[in-house]
Amino acid sequence: ALRPIEVPDQGYVASDACRECHTEQHATWFASYHRTMTQVATSDVVLGDFDDVKLSHGGRDYHLSTTDDVCWVEMLDPAAIPGTAAASQSVQRPIVMSTGSHHMQAYWFPVGARRTLGILPFVFLKETQEWIPRSAAFVKPATDKVSHEIGRWNSGCCYCHSTRPQEREMADLSWDTRAVEFGISCEACHGPGQQHIAYHRGTAASSASDPIVNPEDLSHVRSSQVCGQCHSVQTLSGDLDKINVAGNTFRPGDDLHESRDLWQLHSPEMRELLKNESLHEQVVSTNLGTFYPDGILRVAGREYTSLEQSPCFQRGEMSCLSCHQLHKTKDDTRSVKEWADDQLKPGSLGNDACVQCHDEQQYSTAHTHHLADSSGSNCYNCHMPHTSYGLLKAIRNHTITIPDLKLDLAAERPNACNQCHLDKSLKWTADHLEKWYSIDEPELDAEQSEVAASILWLLKGNAANRALAAWAMGWSDAQAVSGNDWQSIYLAQLLNDPYLAIRMIARRSLQTLPELADLKVEPLGSDSERSNAIRSIVSRWDRDAHDANPALLLGPGNAVKTRRIDAIMKQRDDTPMKLAE
Repeated sequence: ALRPIEVPDQGYVASDACRECHTEQHATWFASYHRTMTQVATSDVVLGDFDDVKLSHGGRDYHLSTTDDVCWVEMLDPAAIPGTAAASQSVQRPIVMSTGSHHMQAYWFPVGARRTLGILPFVFLKETQEWIPRSAAFVKPATDKVSHEIGRWNSGCCYCHSTRPQEREMADLSWDTRAVEFGISCEACHGPGQQHIAYHRGTAASSASDPIVNPEDLSHVRSSQVCGQCHSVQTLSGDLDKINVAGNTFRPGDDLHESRDLWQLHSPEMRELLKNESLHEQVVSTNLGTFYPDGILRVAGREYTSLEQSPCFQRGEMSCLSCHQLHKTKDDTRSVKEWADDQLKPGSLGNDACVQCHDEQQYSTAHTHHLADSSGSNCYNCHMPHTSYGLLKAIRNHTITIPDLKLDLAAERPNACNQCHLDKSLKWTADHLEKWYSIDEPELDAEQSEVAASILWLLKGNAANRALAAWAMGWSDAQAVSGNDWQSIYLAQLLNDPYLAIRMIARRSLQTLPELADLKVEPLGSDSERSNAIRSIVSRWDRDAHDANPALLLGPGNAVKTRRIDAIMKQRDDTPMKLAE
């Protein structure tokens, strides 16, 4: 009993049973990151370096090793009661499961209580091939406290990282968790397959019909809710004791609201919940940073919650499948790896998804006021800007909106225009929106009128906005519009940010800039190491000539208005942020 187990039951048969008839669909699913959301940690699955690696965090040491294709971690006993003799003794635990494989991978070990898991407090970044503390992989206040989050996979992660999970929490706070299949498999989207197989083999009852569900045959609401069973801000509803043992009751094609409370910040349900004083603090803490003040989602992984707020969904028939395809088709010329990155339809990389409903002529250059082949004529860049955050990057917000600076300012949200035009002020944006679309200009203070919006977000914004601004400065579309020869002196400031994740993002963006691709900097290193890196960045910047630009706080002769920069930084919004991505 080292880990949760896979047990097909209740009409579920697992994905291998689908391969016989659906060879191509099975192959593309197998190549997807949905499949690898949770895996048994075999040697061909583990991405991290376990070859005699020593890591330290929060005053604790971890020794990673491999023996006979099994990965191990040696550490102080994470399940021991603090202050007891056992708490000072080292134990060795096998790594038995992994989570993720697209951007980073986390690892789970047994704690010795049934099938209860604890988590290694480090993740392995795929892009840079390095270990970092989990606390540096997410936007959350830095802490030296180490948590092994015992029971978290069993009680929480399993619901969206496996198919048909049964938590099975015991009275002694241990777990005997099982699932039909680890990862998101065929039956998560199509429903249990046993009767489908019987129907096609002719062994079902004579009156039976084929019960399998194809989400493409459902309404735009019900097909999107298949995705929403994981990609939403939600809590399970119903008989929780029964769900604990038998799993949740949702099946593809059902109304998701019957088995989940789906939360919108300003929904009547949320307002009612917040009246309960015993739940108020818990809900506010859990959702700190999840939503912008106006209710638009701020974090990744909850796209159905965003979609629900979009006019295209509410008044039209936009669904997740308007843009995404869960199986790569034969006529798709992309590699399987390219398709798997976002599982987008080929045409959805451009404006094809939008012109399914909107008149293409309506969205000509006369509407966009940008060149036809430019990023400014890409519908997504204006109406789905990168204002959601997750996994050390910004992603497109799945609430379809119209650029309105007044609304964005009120919500303290970066606006679409200045995420591309990094070198322009909010006043510049307000003038163009009023001139082109008759959108009322908001009241702006002197800084907002004179200084580039991206610099204000990066220097004085809250942690979420600093993370988004740091990412935008490394975005190729933004660099093509705004240049790439001035960002380094600002990104360098973020190498000292109190949020470790922001330091990581700043390093990545710095390495996209000319002459900095080879930049060697350890964002999580010592103060002196980071100071040396900052001096090196500034020195390289000084070697080149830079045009004066008041919006970028650059004067003649490469002069940088450091006093103005320091004054802006002193206004930094230090409100604690915890993005529950």
